[in-house]
Amino acid sequence: MSIFVNKTSSSFPKTAALIVAGGSSLRFGGDKLMASLLGRPLITYSLLAFAKTSLISSIILVVPSKREEEFQGVIDSLNNPRLSEIIRIIPGGESRHASVQRGLIALSDSCAFVAIHDAARPLIKQDQIEGVCKAAYSVGAAALALPVAETLHRSDASGYAQETIDRHQLWSMQTPQVFRVKEMLRIIHEDKKSLRIPTDEVSALLSHGIKTMLIENRVPNIKVTYQEDLRLVRASLENSSQ
Repeated sequence: MSIFVNKTSSSFPKTAALIVAGGSSLRFGGDKLMASLLGRPLITYSLLAFAKTSLISSIILVVPSKREEEFQGVIDSLNNPRLSEIIRIIPGGESRHASVQRGLIALSDSCAFVAIHDAARPLIKQDQIEGVCKAAYSVGAAALALPVAETLHRSDASGYAQETIDRHQLWSMQTPQVFRVKEMLRIIHEDKKSLRIPTDEVSALLSHGIKTMLIENRVPNIKVTYQEDLRLVRASLENSSQ
């Protein structure tokens, strides 16, 4: 059976998940995606969350080049029939942006929307995925985000506080970020010609005049970058299981 068979409700557009797992983990000091988190690799949490979400008909997992078999072994060890059926693993590029490009090109032509997610955010849950997807179906593009609560200062070159930044209407971006596939493919083609490298997909759309609805998410959705982040994620999972 094709991995792109759509098992979602016919009332919603066909949607793929593009999970980016191609980072170097230099700041973490080890392979964060394979780090043990309550007995299994960190990456498995986001994979299972998307596999559980009925709106998601296929998953593209972009991994570091030459590590496809290693990640396939992790997936096989989960013994999750739906995940095994709908996932496809491909090698990434030299940067996150390049990996996203490869993932988009690998999508089935029948996919209308794509939910792009950082594999290093293991706390993502089914209801968050469904909420941001449905918002994107309504307005064309949507992303999870959190309003900035802390005071922000801009520093000078020496590291001294120089000015206070008004945090009103400032948001800290998260993933998933959900968009129309055709729009994203058009944008990456145009950006490739201009050599523009956006910091995330919302930035890419903004540079082309396309607005993205920000969906407030106050449920923990930590991106694991440092060892301290892993400890916070572990504590959050332990608390939620009690």
